[in-house]
Amino acid sequence: MAGGRLSCCFTSLLLLGVFLRDVETSSCDRDVYKGVGETVEMASCSAAGGVTLAQWRYNKLKIVDNNEYSFLPQFKGRLQLNPESFNLNVTGLTLQDSGDFTFISEEVDKQRPTVTITLHVREPITTKPVLTSNSSWHASNGSCGVSLQCRAAPGGGVTYSWAVGNHSSRGPGLHYVIAPRDGDTAFTCFVSNGVSDESASVTLKCSRDAARAPGSYVVVILAAAGGGFLIVMVMVGVAVCVCRRKQRQADSNELTVYADIGDVAIGGAPPSPIKPCTLYETIDHEGDAGRAAPQTVYDQIQLSRMRKDSASPYQEIS
Repeated sequence: MAGGRLSCCFTSLLLLGVFLRDVETSSCDRDVYKGVGETVEMASCSAAGGVTLAQWRYNKLKIVDNNEYSFLPQFKGRLQLNPESFNLNVTGLTLQDSGDFTFISEEVDKQRPTVTITLHVREPITTKPVLTSNSSWHASNGSCGVSLQCRAAPGGGVTYSWAVGNHSSRGPGLHYVIAPRDGDTAFTCFVSNGVSDESASVTLKCSRDAARAPGSYVVVILAAAGGGFLIVMVMVGVAVCVCRRKQRQADSNELTVYADIGDVAIGGAPPSPIKPCTLYETIDHEGDAGRAAPQTVYDQIQLSRMRKDSASPYQEIS
């Protein structure tokens, strides 16, 4: 009977030990956040006694095997293994070091539980997030609908959260309803990447005059665009009218060759009641007044070259 009790007690203690060991192992499966350039120590969560194999892997690739290091050039000179606890130290962290670190160990040809730690390397957040807000008046219930957006500087792994009085929310955007009786309401956005965090706040008040209907922004933009288009059209119309007026003035001042020649006074010719209109008429008036006017171009040439009376026009031309 006593032996049975001892056996039962021993079994209970053994199960309790296994349970506690499992709890300890599971508690080591966690996420670790570190900043660029920092040093991290990743716990093996295993007792050193009886360990025959201690191996660390990074994304399933071996980086430490007992006392051998630098299986990957990425970690060359930056790894250190504690021979007692088998904890792994990594110095000079970079963004590329983010990933899963796995500890594999054995004791007397028996594999021990595997421990996995996920490392997140982040750049510290150095600037406050940017808040934008828009509110609209709801005449049906006399309240204001508020829409807010929170944006942090570019970077990975950023989480957003909001605080409005006793209300909290997650995500980069927030939609909230406030009433005039609420007075000034503070909205605070928190951004965090596990290494550092920042926050920004804005205070809003609900009033019918301060709130703007959602579509009013579109109306303002369309009105501005229409006004600009109208101004451009007026300017184009004025420019076209000015150009046409200048063209008409230029056309009225132009003279033809024939009109220009006809306007020249004929020296030595008697005044004529009919003003010459063509080049041929001008040449005709320059002839001798006492001589019969030539009727054709050939006659005119003949007269200008005449030396003596002849009965044959062929002799005169030759």
